[in-house]
Amino acid sequence: MNTKIEFLKLSLKDNPDFITRELETGTKSKIYLAFFESLVNSETIDKYVVKNVTSHLNIHNKIKDLKPLIGGPKLTTIKKDEEMFYYIENGFTLIIYKKECYAIETKAELDRGITMSQTEPNMYGPKDSFCENYQKNIGVIKRRIKNKNLRIEAVDRGIYTKTKLGVIYIEDKVNKDALKKVKKILNKFKDYEVTDSHDLVQELRTNKIFPTILKTEKPSMAAKFLLKGYIVISIDNTPFALVIDAKMEDFVNPFTTDDFVKILRFVCLVLNILTPALYIALINFNQEAIPSSLLINFSTQRHNVPFPAIVEAFLMMIICELLRESDIRFPSNYGSSTSILGALILGEAAVSAGFVSPIMIIIVAISFVSGLIFTDIRFSNALRVMRYSFLLISAFLGLYGLSIALITTISIISNIKLHEGNYL
Repeated sequence: MNTKIEFLKLSLKDNPDFITRELETGTKSKIYLAFFESLVNSETIDKYVVKNVTSHLNIHNKIKDLKPLIGGPKLTTIKKDEEMFYYIENGFTLIIYKKECYAIETKAELDRGITMSQTEPNMYGPKDSFCENYQKNIGVIKRRIKNKNLRIEAVDRGIYTKTKLGVIYIEDKVNKDALKKVKKILNKFKDYEVTDSHDLVQELRTNKIFPTILKTEKPSMAAKFLLKGYIVISIDNTPFALVIDAKMEDFVNPFTTDDFVKILRFVCLVLNILTPALYIALINFNQEAIPSSLLINFSTQRHNVPFPAIVEAFLMMIICELLRESDIRFPSNYGSSTSILGALILGEAAVSAGFVSPIMIIIVAISFVSGLIFTDIRFSNALRVMRYSFLLISAFLGLYGLSIALITTISIISNIKLHEGNYL
């Protein structure tokens, strides 16, 4: 028995999907095949190895040199025994003959393939999206950028997962200092496990509240960011690419071509953050800024409401957050209809019972609907922090406090330190 195959059998004895097979060679030495049945395509093994070996034996009766007989586009010679585990765990088949050991790629199709984007729908643009297959994700980017300066540096992360990361950039456009710093961070935490893009975001982010790393499911978006000099990271088993050092504008207006839509998105950003806080500041401290007829109307509506305006606002906003979370978690066939029904019933019942005023329903609805256009979850979380912070400050200090909070937030956003990038 070959020592290499004995070593594999001893090491992987507790894996029921580990398969070994022997092929006769016409001599005392045999060819051994080793693979994980759950990771490989058996037809590929038969096509590139078994048929070639048996056809050669039928003509020549014995094998002198095995390597020329092995077909397949990707064949690697293994020199160290520890390398065998890396290849066999990545869908390769090991071919062991005497002291020689080769790895041939025989991966099975375990991903869902390239489908339409689920989180970033595009009415007129390309419909394809990233999938869980690393090579396919690289391919759809290369299909868009056909230039020799496109660089892809592979990094394996984790002792157990060995997740493949691809650092993608265009050499004559990328900022060298930013690239150097990103690669330094990736290599510093090389032993940390990465099972999802979220794990990598925690390492590369430069601000705890405001996001600086944009997730995208669309290859066309990733290609546009690459052409602007950004760094993009593709992660195996994840259908999202990470755009490093994205700015606030990239989250609000990701390459929108319509000028009206650009303005509308910024208006929605302002409405989402400031509408509840502005209403609380005006109704509690700055009534002189409201027309008299409108102020009388507000007072009439709030006549039977037992709670202060700030409690009323917090109550309705938390209910909206609960409806949003239930909509996300609920099956897609029922989610939207259930949340709409819940909003209608709860809103109407709350007004009828006198818990909240009709104007508060309108204010919270404007804030909630204007925030639905922002799909990035971390950017939505940042907006949520700002919205509640502004609301709390305006409840104690009115328009004066809201102005200070707004100026402070703009200063913080303007001074976010990125990875020393300088993107156009």
